[in-house]
Formats: sequence, C-alpha cells, structure tokens
Amino acid sequence: MFTKKKALAPTKKEMEGLYALEDEVSGQNEARKRKLRREKEALRHSKFLSRPHGQEEIQKEDERVKAFERKEEAMRLAYEKERLEAHGIRLAKEAEQRKSEESLKASLSPEQYSKRHEETTRKARRAFKRAQERLLLKKEDADIADRNLVYRDVNDYETIHRKETKEAPKGVFLSCQRISKIYSNRVEAVHDFSLDVNKGDFIVLVGPSGCGKSTTLRMIAGLEDITTGDLYIDGRYANKLEPKERGAAMVFQNYALYPHMSVYDNMAFGLSGFPKEEIKDRIKAAAGMLQITELLDRKPTALSGGQCQRVALGRAVVRKSPIFLLDEPLSNLDAKLRVQMRSELIKLHENLGNTMIYVTHDQTEAMTMATRIVVMKRGLIQQVGTPSEVYRKPANVFVATFIGSPTMNVIEAVYKKGRVRFSDGQSIALPKSEVKSHDDFYAERKALLEKEVKDLREEERKRAEARASKVRFLPLDFHKEISSREEELDSIADIIKTDEHQIFFGIRPENIELGTKDGALKSDIVFTELLGADYHLHLAFNGGEIIAKVPTGDKPIEKGPVRISFKPGRSHLFDFESELRII
Repeated sequence: MFTKKKALAPTKKEMEGLYALEDEVSGQNEARKRKLRREKEALRHSKFLSRPHGQEEIQKEDERVKAFERKEEAMRLAYEKERLEAHGIRLAKEAEQRKSEESLKASLSPEQYSKRHEETTRKARRAFKRAQERLLLKKEDADIADRNLVYRDVNDYETIHRKETKEAPKGVFLSCQRISKIYSNRVEAVHDFSLDVNKGDFIVLVGPSGCGKSTTLRMIAGLEDITTGDLYIDGRYANKLEPKERGAAMVFQNYALYPHMSVYDNMAFGLSGFPKEEIKDRIKAAAGMLQITELLDRKPTALSGGQCQRVALGRAVVRKSPIFLLDEPLSNLDAKLRVQMRSELIKLHENLGNTMIYVTHDQTEAMTMATRIVVMKRGLIQQVGTPSEVYRKPANVFVATFIGSPTMNVIEAVYKKGRVRFSDGQSIALPKSEVKSHDDFYAERKALLEKEVKDLREEERKRAEARASKVRFLPLDFHKEISSREEELDSIADIIKTDEHQIFFGIRPENIELGTKDGALKSDIVFTELLGADYHLHLAFNGGEIIAKVPTGDKPIEKGPVRISFKPGRSHLFDFESELRII
C-alpha cells in the first residue's frame, strides 16, 4: 500500500545555503550596476578631458569626480549595511519562530501538535523549494548579464586590436599571446592564455575536465575561432589561416579512422596530390616506425584499441607536419596499453624531433612525457614549468594538490615568528632559510602589488582618454581591481607588523617519516594500504586526515598511535588568502 512520504523541514545547512545564494545573487547584481555606473562616469569624464578648459573648470570637474567617488563609496557601505540588517532580520525571525513553536507545543496535546507540526513542515519545505528555484533563476540571469558584459568588452577590444600591426616574436616556433575563447552562449572557456613553444618541445596541457585544454588545442589547430588574442606559428600570424595551412597534424581521442578504408588508405588519405611512390615510401617508413607494417591491409574494425591509436598516429606522421596536436589519445586504452603507448610516443618524438602539444587530464602522463607542463584550471593557466619544477615548486595550492600521487597533504595552520602551529596545539620550527624566504615573499609581494596599483591607475587614465572618441577598450573594472589589491596590501602590512597569520602547510606523503626524532608530532594510524614496495598510511592529524608514504619493512604496520616528523627543507607554506606558494 502506498504511504505518503513524510515531509522534512529544511535543515539549518540548507537554509544557510539558501541565504548564501541570495547574498551572492544580490552582490553580483550590485557589482554589475556599480561597474556600469563607473563606465558611464568614465565616459563623461573623458569627454570633458578631450576639450580645452580653464583652470577653474578643471578644478570643478575634479571636485565632481571626487564627489562621485564619495557617493559610490557611500552606496557601497549602504548596501553592506542593508545586507547585514537583512541577515539580522532573518536571525530575529528564526528566533521568533522557535519561540512560537515552543509556545504552540506547550498549548496543544501531543497528537494535535504532531499533526500541526507536520502540516507546518510541509508548507516550510514547499516555500523553501519555491525560494530556491526563484533564486536559481535569478542567479542564472545574473550570470548571463555578467557574461554579456564580458563578451561585449572583449569584442570591443578585439575590434581595435585586430587593426594593430602583427609582429611574430623572434626565436619562438609557436606563440599564443593572450588568447581567449568565448562561445555564443557567452561562456568563457579559455581566458588570457599566453605560451611560447620552442621547436621540438613536448608540451603537455593538463588539468581537470572542463578547464579549457581541448579548446586551446582546437584553437591552435584552427578548428575553433579565437575570440581575442594572437596566434603565431613559425613566424606567421595564424589567427585567420585555414587548418590545412597551419602545418599541424591532429590526433583525436576517438581515432577518427574511416571504417570502410584499409589502414593503408587511412594513412594515405591526407596525401592527395603527392606522387604514388612518395606516398608508398612515407607509409612504409611510418608503419615500420610504429610497428604496424603487417596491419596495412586490414580494416579498422579488425584492429585493437592500441593498433587503432598507432594508425591514427601514423596518419599524422606521414604528413611530416612540424606540429603534432594530440587530444587525450590514450584515454580509451587500458592501463597496461597506456604505459606501453606512453613510451612509444616519447620514442616517436625523439625520432621525429617535431613539436608536440599533448592534452590530458592524467597527471602521470604529464609528468612522464613532457619537457614542459602547462597546468590549467577554469580556463586559466596556473603554472608553466618542467615536470620537476611543477612537482617540487608548485605555484599554488591547486597545482600542489593536482600534481602527484598521492597528492600533497595541505593543512590549515598558523605561522608565528618562525614556527608553524597546528590547531591541535602541536608546532614545528622552520629553518632560518625558510623564515627568510617567508619574509622575502611578503616584501616582494608588497612591492609587486604597489606597482600593479600604480600601473592600473595609469591604464585607467589612458582608457578614459580613449573613451572620449567613443571607443571602448577591453574594460577592466579598475575600481574592483585596485580595491582588491589595496585590500591585499593592507593584509600584508598586518602580516609584516605582527609576524603572525594563517597559512596552508603542505607536505608530500613521501616526506613524512615515522619515528621518535626530536620534535616528532603525535598522530594515529587510521588504516593502511599495502602497495607492493610501499605502504600508504592514513593518519589522523590536526583534526583531519593526511597520507604518509613509507617503504614496507619486515613487519607489517598496524593501526594505533604513532609519532611522525617532516623531512627538513621539504615542507611548503601557502598564503591563506591568495593560495600562492610562499616557500
């Protein structure tokens, strides 16, 4: 028999999520209105600057601009006050509801209260769902409005930028300069991507799904239009070149072989126009290199996954293209075959000596194959460097936790005068060299931010003058950019003054040792994983869990209390706000 599901009242966590979403939507709309007001004011001011004026008029204009700034600040403070008042009203309403509920419970019998409570709960759940749906729609509208502004700004910038003289950088084979991609639905897949590639490099783009790796590769290949930015290939401006004119051969994830053609015909497909003997020689040489000579007469349906991938590579090899673009070519293969194909790709690169750009989400492939790794997240470059640099000196918390298996342990802690204190009261002392690196980081960061603020103010002035001719350049929200940097400068000033602040402490699993050395920290082994030559120990520490990688010994490691220490010089500190690496 069907029974009606009992309604559950919205939990405290759900209500907090709803209020956070409401604040986010409200903040988005307010920030957009502020940006449009400032753009309008900048245009008005630039028109004033474009005409000659007397000293008195200039003084009045300066006063008017200052008054505008004061008004903007007052409106911002009023908005913040209103938001805090709304939060207070919500808390008061919740307290009143609790009081009313207690009074009702005291005045009714248990049966009456149960019936009344169930009805109230059902109404509250329905109201919560309606409010959630309303806010999600408002959030979607706010996101679309923001994306439309970005799309407008980028297109205006590109209209001006494409008229400028294009000059390829010297000594670089392939250069991406501030490339961005925004689709027609206003989603920005890649933002401000800049990378120089030398001839013969093996570059690997790595990052989680949806970070813009494949989109970047397709823009280089010419399969996607570049929204803004410049692409140079072998000294030529390549933005408007057709894919066949770029000298790039692309290998896709799904092989893209013609099922009705033999392996020989698939490899020869892109060589129309060449003499038959040359085509035969090229295919024979490529087949020998990839060990697929005996497969030339077969159809793709008679091949395994690894063989199909070799054929797809062979089709690229016979074209003798200076650039190979590989879009996750090994993701469809099993683990053993992936390892084999990785080594074959490295050998192929050494034999051909051409430039390869390889896309993967597997950090193991990136570490084993690349001469340089480009780590991406949400369309932005996080770090570019050799595998060793990216592993040993990650630029930020994201890179630290993405590269490496198991990933780096990242723990919240407090830095105070050369010591790192954890929330459980335990602490470790840092070497003098690391304390100096910590101080140098904040001094350099302060100098960099001061320079950026100065440059932004100068750029704001230049663009304001340019708007006098009704030309909109790629507008940054200068007020927002300058304010965020000034806030960070204030934070750094406090850090330098007090020498105490929150940090993220990072340590690789292989740099955690067991034992009773001086300064060893208390921990507990929660459970162990035996992986042949190593143990992965899951340790309870600092109110969370970290992983240690230790070699196996004669005796198995059991659960229970243990002392741990960190190898000197192998720990990392990350800034709590920006998540940038300090040491």
